[in-house]
Amino acid sequence: MGLSFQQYSAKNDLMKNKISKIIFVVSILKVIFVISLFLSFFLWSLPLLTLNSDIWEFFQERSGVVLNGTDVKTLNEHVIDFFFNNATLNFLNVNESGHMQDVRNMLIVVNGLALFSFVLVISNFVYLSKKDKRFLIYAVRKISLIVFCITFIFSIIMLTNFYSVFTYFHELVFVKNFAFPSSSLLKILYPDDFFYQVGSFYVLSILIVSLAVAVIAHRLKLK
Repeated sequence: MGLSFQQYSAKNDLMKNKISKIIFVVSILKVIFVISLFLSFFLWSLPLLTLNSDIWEFFQERSGVVLNGTDVKTLNEHVIDFFFNNATLNFLNVNESGHMQDVRNMLIVVNGLALFSFVLVISNFVYLSKKDKRFLIYAVRKISLIVFCITFIFSIIMLTNFYSVFTYFHELVFVKNFAFPSSSLLKILYPDDFFYQVGSFYVLSILIVSLAVAVIAHRLKLK
């Protein structure tokens, strides 16, 4: 026998509810993908820049960092060990050590967020590529272009007025202590020009990656 009207209506309602739930879940995943992709673009190079002593040494050489009787690379490795294992920084005074503890706390949050957002991007990309490939390509292309434009504008502001931006950032993030005299070992080891070099590399890395992704997504759209 065929289904009665009531049975057919109940089955139809059940199907609608199921479809509505799927649409809701996919919509949530799309929002998560967009947010995590934004974060991934802006944060992807930070673990590389903040946890690699060889990169630090490269920019220190370009910034003219020289320490008499002390190996710069060794001190960098001590700082890296501090970031990873909270090792004691015996070569720094109390104020410098306190500042570095604040830096470590910030890096734990930022690098953890970078890793988490990257995982979300990959997992949602795999799922959405099966559900809505058109949205995926559109979102990636638009977001990468937006990130490129934001970074380009910020890079002009930062690189033309770096020291004001640098000071404001420290006042905002490191409330307790962020300013040290030029004779401070921390200041000698990581001078302002060092951070200018690192900051330039950071914004350049975002510009290159976001533009490359935008071009790739645009070509995929044309296919």
